[in-house]
Amino acid sequence: MRKKKFYLIGIAGVAMASLAGLLKKKGYEVAGSDQEMYPPMSDMLRALKIPVFKPYNAFHMKHNRPDIVVVGNAIGRGNPELEYVISNGLLPAGRHVLYRSMSDILREEFIEGKKSIVITGTHGKTTTTALVAWILETAKLDPTVFVGGLAKNFNSSFKFGKGKYIVLEGDEYDTAFFDKGPKFWHYRPFVGLVNNIELDHVDIYKDLDAIKFSFARFINLIPQNGLLVVSRENKNAYNLALNKAKSPVKTFGLKSGDWHAKNIKYDDAYISFDATSNGHTISDIRTKLIGEFNISNILGALVIAKFLKIPDAKIKKAIETFEGVKRRQEIIGEKNGIIVIDDYAHHPTAVRLTLDAVRRRFPAYAKASAGKHMKRRIICVFEPGSASSKRRIFEKQYIDAFQHADLVYLYKPFKAQNLQKHETFNGKYVSQMLVKAGVLASNFENIDKMLFHMKRRIKPGDVICIMSCRGFDGLYKQIWEVL
Repeated sequence: MRKKKFYLIGIAGVAMASLAGLLKKKGYEVAGSDQEMYPPMSDMLRALKIPVFKPYNAFHMKHNRPDIVVVGNAIGRGNPELEYVISNGLLPAGRHVLYRSMSDILREEFIEGKKSIVITGTHGKTTTTALVAWILETAKLDPTVFVGGLAKNFNSSFKFGKGKYIVLEGDEYDTAFFDKGPKFWHYRPFVGLVNNIELDHVDIYKDLDAIKFSFARFINLIPQNGLLVVSRENKNAYNLALNKAKSPVKTFGLKSGDWHAKNIKYDDAYISFDATSNGHTISDIRTKLIGEFNISNILGALVIAKFLKIPDAKIKKAIETFEGVKRRQEIIGEKNGIIVIDDYAHHPTAVRLTLDAVRRRFPAYAKASAGKHMKRRIICVFEPGSASSKRRIFEKQYIDAFQHADLVYLYKPFKAQNLQKHETFNGKYVSQMLVKAGVLASNFENIDKMLFHMKRRIKPGDVICIMSCRGFDGLYKQIWEVL
């Protein structure tokens, strides 16, 4: 019997590449196309031996002759492959070719027949999804996993498991050019977690109320024998749960909630804390993750694990052995006394929280020549790459967030040519406001000039935090070379 053939337009995005991997592991033939590719997804697709064609060209579709075409949400009308599929529903030999969304295929091929655990929120969902998946894996529940980043414990952004649970990152961004609802409406949650809700994705959501509406509909999908897990300390998420949930609700938070943290301690390698709920305490939980926001993420994952009746010892073991996700406060290494961190932060709240976490994790540097410990400088290198960050709407919040660094390098907004000048992130203005606030800041249009400037100003003891939601043209490798 001939294997079903899938072709993914926009295959190199994290979610699409993960779907491609799941389909390949299930035994289907898979190929796809994209305009540009960068690690880690390019490496993953290559390792899976999934053919990727570029640039977009209708010839690839004709040559591959798929049964189902999956259209990524970044693909719009005008894409030559999409136009070919729409215009030529029948390929040679009279076969009808369906075009579907990623979320449709994910639900049909992997969610149906399983209990779906969906992790959502403006921030923290990738790390929390990977951690929940690792807790289930440690408990030998063999979950299927779908994460919006490369989970280091799995060395992948997906896992095709045989257990009854599937753990998914639930994205609030739209589904496809023909389906403008958020992806997580398709995921049939048995357990749903809402970490936090803030204004984001201003290209598709007109205001915070529109985002709240999308989360309210997600919450309404959870059955009465399931569970909604929600942050007690995010008022948007918590109030929505109070007003919209039809399922049981459990809360978490650093200081409040059904599960909360006590006795938080920091050392060079770990954060440790106790998690407590109604007199029940799980003591001395240890994590390699940095930042109090990650303690909150861990507590959310812990609530889900307790609902699934996973023993405390296995929960603790999973948290302690959890390695995190690539490009989420990922420490690339140290060279000549300079630490380089690669991070995905692009929303101003994530920028601020990450800079604070890095400062707490790396407070001082032992300078031998001075015979004492010196305060480290935190250097933020930021590329506005998301639809929201490359607009001016969050400029004030970015100015506040970048003040949590000592030195800031701003790069030009990625692919902002279609935006009007008055609505585009103005790095020159932001850097000027930072200098007025006492923070050294520079704005660059050219990456070589930025690197030249950095080489002259960076010194031993500095921590460089590179923030971009895309590849940033492999900047961390280039920085590493000039150190």
